[in-house]
Amino acid sequence: MPKQVDHEQRRQEIVAATWLALEDVGLDGTTMREIALRAECTTGRLNHYFESRDAIIVAALRQVHSAAAHRMLSALDGLTGIDALRAVLLESLPLDAQRRREWKVWLAFWSRASTDDALQSENTRRYTEWRDLISTLLKALDGANELDRGRTTDALLAIVDGLGLQATLDPTTMTARRLEQAIDQVLHDMIPRTHPHRTAETVRVAERPPARASR
Repeated sequence: MPKQVDHEQRRQEIVAATWLALEDVGLDGTTMREIALRAECTTGRLNHYFESRDAIIVAALRQVHSAAAHRMLSALDGLTGIDALRAVLLESLPLDAQRRREWKVWLAFWSRASTDDALQSENTRRYTEWRDLISTLLKALDGANELDRGRTTDALLAIVDGLGLQATLDPTTMTARRLEQAIDQVLHDMIPRTHPHRTAETVRVAERPPARASR
């Protein structure tokens, strides 16, 4: 009997191979040949599962987004208020090897998204979902309407992007501990002292001296 092939599993294996190619040779170098080499198949076999190189690239981006979204939602388990917001912001940053890999992939896509409609659309979808999540968390902790949720959401997304970029390009300087300290400081500055969701951690940030840059 002919061997049964799990098509979805094979698609995921091709996407994983695409990740490896993106890490090794960047977006421009991730050709069908490079993907096929890492997937241990022919370029013709790739075309059996995906209609084009661009379709494979978008699938890789969606997998990154899906994995990140799943971890963010998992990080919320049992948390409320500022603790929930802090957990999601930290989960968005490259604090470990897996998330550094994802950030490298994101940076590759960002460089092309401004001139590629498919990548731009996927990037917009990802930011819309992320923005909605952050805005929802802010609404939950801000019953007194002390915060401008739109502007605060914009600021938090920009801060995470900036910190993530620095940590991806210079992980020796921008360590996981420095990323955590930066997020704690931002939340401390953002949440008024009288706010009911201000936590012990944000108070400790205010009381300890500023962290020295480690190099």
